[in-house]
Amino acid sequence: MANYDNIIVSTRVRLARNLNDIPFPSMLKGSPKSSEKVINSVIAVCDKLFEYNVYKMNSISEIDRVALQEMHFISPNLASNTENGVVCISKDKKMSIMINEEDHIRAQCVIHGFALEECYKNVNAFDDKLSEMVQVAYDEKLGYLTACPTNLGTGMRASVMMFLPALSQSGKLSKVITMVQQMGLTVRGMYGEGSSASGYLYQISNQISIGVSEIDLLKTVANAVKMICESEELERDKLHKIQGIALDDKVSRSLGILLYAKRLNSSEFMEHMANVKLGTSLGILKLSMPMLNYLTEFCQPASLCNYSGGGKLSAKERDEARAELVRSKILERWVKCTEWIVKAIKLLNKHKLLVRQVVV
Repeated sequence: MANYDNIIVSTRVRLARNLNDIPFPSMLKGSPKSSEKVINSVIAVCDKLFEYNVYKMNSISEIDRVALQEMHFISPNLASNTENGVVCISKDKKMSIMINEEDHIRAQCVIHGFALEECYKNVNAFDDKLSEMVQVAYDEKLGYLTACPTNLGTGMRASVMMFLPALSQSGKLSKVITMVQQMGLTVRGMYGEGSSASGYLYQISNQISIGVSEIDLLKTVANAVKMICESEELERDKLHKIQGIALDDKVSRSLGILLYAKRLNSSEFMEHMANVKLGTSLGILKLSMPMLNYLTEFCQPASLCNYSGGGKLSAKERDEARAELVRSKILERWVKCTEWIVKAIKLLNKHKLLVRQVVV
């Protein structure tokens, strides 16, 4: 696939698994022995595969639970399970194994950019080791047994997070969504099912996992993502040609606000960040898209509290912390660019390659 780093934010592949002869998590309340058996089984598998940290939902603060959710390590369902919910997160931050979520095990791999094959390879390695060490709930006709019928079969959900401002603004996203649904896929918001598409961020994922192989699912998602990327690029070019200086002005104004604002609330931040990301993708601005994606993730409320020391912040304090973080990261990037330009000018002056001397 062509390089679509200005459109594709991240890739996730998740497998849902349950241990045989143990009730689903919804039926495990008041059954600490069964819960511990699931937890110990997963930890034993992780021990064989990678270095990791363990977080028990009843041992960490509400802020930490929400922050893990904002960074896509856990789901809202697991964050609310303070009885027996646990997550194992690999040291490289790619793998997170949710324990006692809707299913006993939700193993997922999240990687920046387009990486369906790598994500699947990582979760499949976990699944192979899990099957070696414990008996997984499986039926010859239905496939892997899961709490939700839509996950029966492979138990796999493959999703790609995409930044789609041009399709959204042109009104053509609805047509794309209809086409994607006809391929057996679905479009969700930034945090998956039930969430809104803040900042023009959408997740494209398979809707069902029964009656089709993992490889075919990955191919279907990849084909849909490629089609959407091509449509988004076309609409971005049209948008720039039609709006011209008006778009340049909007992008520049948004950058100015992000650079100099002393307070930024969530919706204001997402609006201006989306404009700056669009401007960067069109070459209007020379900023780093990975850095902008990083800010989009870490400027969410709970993550900001951790950035500011881990304590609870009022709405006003969060807005101030968000503005400070954005200013520091964007200015840091600009300072590096400025330093490079100064060095280049000095070198050209030294070798008398400039038409006239430039004072720096």
